[in-house]
Amino acid sequence: MRKEIAPELYNYNKFPGPEFRQVGTKIVAEQLEFEMVENQKNAFDVTAFNQRFSEILTKYDYLVGDWGNEQLRLRGFYKDERQVDNAAKISRLEDYLLEYCNYGCAYFVLENPEPKKASFDKKTRKKRDSEPKQRFKQKKRQPKKVEMSEPKKKAKERRFDQKEQANNRHFVIRWK
Repeated sequence: MRKEIAPELYNYNKFPGPEFRQVGTKIVAEQLEFEMVENQKNAFDVTAFNQRFSEILTKYDYLVGDWGNEQLRLRGFYKDERQVDNAAKISRLEDYLLEYCNYGCAYFVLENPEPKKASFDKKTRKKRDSEPKQRFKQKKRQPKKVEMSEPKKKAKERRFDQKEQANNRHFVIRWK
C-alpha cells in the first residue's frame, strides 16, 4: 500500500537551491557553473542533481556524485594544492569510491572553477577570525573607594560578629 510518487516531485532539500541545466559538458545555473570531468556509466541526472544540491557544496573544487540504492549522494573534494585533510583531496577519489561507494557504482565528477564560501557556513572562517585575539589587556587598576550606606555597614558588621561567634565555642568537650 505504498504511495507512488513521481521522481520529479522528490525534493530532499528543505530549501531548494538553483535550477540546473546541462549544456554539453557544462552544468549551468544562475550564478554557478560546473564542468563535467567524468561521467561513469551515464550517472549524471539533472533532476536528481537539482534535488540533492545544496549551497554548502559550492566551497569545494570538485563535486562527486555516486548512485547507491537508487539515491544520489554528493560529496565535495578540494584540489591537491590546498592545505586540507588528505581524505578531502581529489587525489583520494579512488579510495573514496572503493571505501564508501557500492562496487562498480555509477558516478560522476564535476569541477567547480570558482569555489566560494556559503553564506551560512560556520566552519570556514575568514583569516581575521583565525588570528589569536587579545582578550585581556594588562592594566593596573586601583580599586574604587565607594561609600557604603549606613544599613549596608551595619549588615557587614553583623556578618563579622557572626563569624567571630562561630569561632568561639558555646560548649565544653569533657573527656572521661
